Parts: sequence; C-alpha cells; structure tokens
Amino acid sequence: MIETLKLLGIKEKPAQVYSALLSLGSSGVKDVANKAGLKRPTVYVYLEELLKDGFVQKIAIRKKEYYQAISPKFLEIKLEQNLSQLKKEMPELELIHEQGQGRPKVSVFEGETGLNLVYEEIKKTKELLFWSDLFAVEKFFPDVYRKINQATVENKIYVREIIADTSDARASARRWATTAGEHYDSRLASGPVFNDSVIYDGVVAFFRLQQQNLFVVRIEDPTIAITMKTIYEMAWQVAKPYKYKV
Repeated sequence: MIETLKLLGIKEKPAQVYSALLSLGSSGVKDVANKAGLKRPTVYVYLEELLKDGFVQKIAIRKKEYYQAISPKFLEIKLEQNLSQLKKEMPELELIHEQGQGRPKVSVFEGETGLNLVYEEIKKTKELLFWSDLFAVEKFFPDVYRKINQATVENKIYVREIIADTSDARASARRWATTAGEHYDSRLASGPVFNDSVIYDGVVAFFRLQQQNLFVVRIEDPTIAITMKTIYEMAWQVAKPYKYKV
C-alpha cells in the first residue's frame, strides 16, 4: 500500500500515517502515532501535510479534534486527475527533453532490466556496429544473444563486430553467423575487448556485463555517434578479418 500511495506524491512516513488512519477510522494523534509506529510530534507534522494536500480531513467530536483519512475512492480520482494532467503536459515535457539545450542525452540503466531495454531498442535499427566480448554476451545473456541474432535476419539488420581474439569469442561469432549469414561480418581485435559496446541511430551504448555490477550508459548525440563511427571504421580497417566456415 505504501508504494501505491507514493504514486500520488505522498512520502513514505506520511503514507504510513494515512494507512494507520485508514484502518483506525476517526482518531486522535496519539492513537495514530501508536498505530503507525512513529513519534507523536512528527505525526502532527505529517498530518498537517496530508491535511494540506487533501488526503486527510479534520473533524470535531465532543469538542475534541480528530483526524480522518479520505476514502480510497477519492485517491483513485486524484490519481486519474494527476495522470490526465501529465498527459496534457507531456508534449511540452518531451520538447524540453529533446531540445536539452544542445546537450547529449545521457542515460544510465542498471541491472538486467536496464540492459534489456537497450538491447530491445537496437533490434529496431538497420545497422549495428559492435565491439565486444561476444562470448560474455552469449554466456550471461543467452536470450538476448538469440533474440538479437534472429532479429538481424527478420529485420534485415546489417551487423559488423570487432570481437576479442579468443577461442570462445570466435566460437560465439561462428554460431552467430550460422543464423545471420550475409547480415553479419566480424573481425578480430589486436588487444583485449571486454563487455559490449554498440553504435546505432545516433546512439553509442556502453554495456558492463559483470554479474555483480550490470549497467549500460546510453549516449544519444549525432556528433558523438558520428565521431565514434569514424573511429570504429579506422579500427575496422586494421582489425584482422575473421575467416570462418558457416
């Protein structure tokens, strides 16, 4: 319940107070504090916040002040109003985000969920330029490896990849090429390559694939992407072509 109340902009401690009031009904501050497991002076502060925001109302019974939580039905109405307001302002928010005062859009996505978001995005492009430890991708994220591999054929995505010059990475490249065929070309790096990195559609993404610390840094900026692509092309020219039989 507390997490749901947070969606309405109620902070954690005030949410505890509201939840306590909801179960108690009309109550004084002492009872609310005991139920919420909070100190009485701070409960006064939280009740005033909730009162100001319309989540709680104050009533008088026999000349004594009591507090009462508003019905959850009104919370639903309030959430719908907030969502309606957000939808109304979304075009302006998107415009501000896109303009960004000339700054690149830099996003950091953490955990396996964050990595999957970016991996899903790259399946919708027409060209992918990777430099990666392909074996690490296949080992730690076999589903991602398989889905992107299939997408290269289904969506006719041309993939070039500079891979680590290891037996494991070469084996992964051969398996990739078995499905991708003419849509895939790989070359061998002259030095170590860790994790995964890719250039696509004005975006450069750097993945960290160690299980203890998974994240991806996504940089969206045409000038950075073009510059990285130029560097990639230079690296591609000097990388050793990987000849394999599919």
